[in-house]
Amino acid sequence: MRRRIPALLSAATLLLAAGCAVSEGGENSLVFVSYGQGAYQAGQRSAWLNPYTAKTGTTVTIDGPSSMAKLKAMVEAGKVTWDVVDTEASSAAQACGTLVEPVDMGPLAAAFPRDTLTPCGIPDAFFGMTLMYNANVYGDHPPSRLADFFDPAKFPGRRIIYGNDPSVGTLEAALLADGVPKDRLYPLDVPRALAMYDRIRPELSISDTYGDQQQRMAGGQADLALIVSARAYSLLKTGATNWKVVSGVPIPVTWDVLVVPKGSRRAEEAKQLIRYAAEPAQSAAFAERAGVGPANSAAKPRYPEIARALDIWGDDKEDLRVLSDVKWWAANRTRVVKTWSDWKTG
Repeated sequence: MRRRIPALLSAATLLLAAGCAVSEGGENSLVFVSYGQGAYQAGQRSAWLNPYTAKTGTTVTIDGPSSMAKLKAMVEAGKVTWDVVDTEASSAAQACGTLVEPVDMGPLAAAFPRDTLTPCGIPDAFFGMTLMYNANVYGDHPPSRLADFFDPAKFPGRRIIYGNDPSVGTLEAALLADGVPKDRLYPLDVPRALAMYDRIRPELSISDTYGDQQQRMAGGQADLALIVSARAYSLLKTGATNWKVVSGVPIPVTWDVLVVPKGSRRAEEAKQLIRYAAEPAQSAAFAERAGVGPANSAAKPRYPEIARALDIWGDDKEDLRVLSDVKWWAANRTRVVKTWSDWKTG
């Protein structure tokens, strides 16, 4: 791999630190696509992208937000400008071989939790659907079960969920709360899950973005929340310590993956970056910065105190974790997303 002179390395680092967009470069540059500004993207920049530039001389431009619809349009038009894209695991499995390329992980293939690596999607971050409550509201009588979120008689108050994508554990949480055993969760009984949300529809707010959900929680516009662990961590980092995690309840676990779009002119270099990000040191560094579960099972992140209750790989969570069935979601995603969308607007 050719190395850039130090001045160019310094310039690349400054560009990444600022999150600036630059024009598409040549063979020794990559375009990395993530979800926009915040702790998540900043963690990717500092844990993977800046060190990769320093190691290889390959400059990395950050673009976003991640969008499978935009990726599809690029591939179909034969004008692919993205090289590595962070996306949702079932979307990658659904698009494998048509919109995204297989990635050979070699010896690293054994480093991921069982059944989470797919031919085209390389896990980079794990999330747990977390039940939280506002201690200012329920301080003397806090919720202790997942079912409490769906019981407005015992726990009156405003509920909030993220509603743009039901595959993040939203339906699984409802079914687990209704007593479905973990080992019988799939195939998902979608009508039964929606019936659970119907119970609380008058008290329920549905955010189209994680940022909106987080802002409403911080602003006192909700009393109970189902929120992915990375966003829960961001919320606590802002100082909203009145929000507490309900421990000892089932945790639906989902994950994001890195993919290489079909038609990327730098596909091999893109795959090298993905392998680099999957190594234990880089996986741990990203987990620490973003408050996510590390993708590499050998990674040992040192979480700050506020993130420890959200560590989905903690020994105390072993019997609580319920990993998403990516194959089921890939086969049923289109149908379920439509059903979910119809329910939201109906």
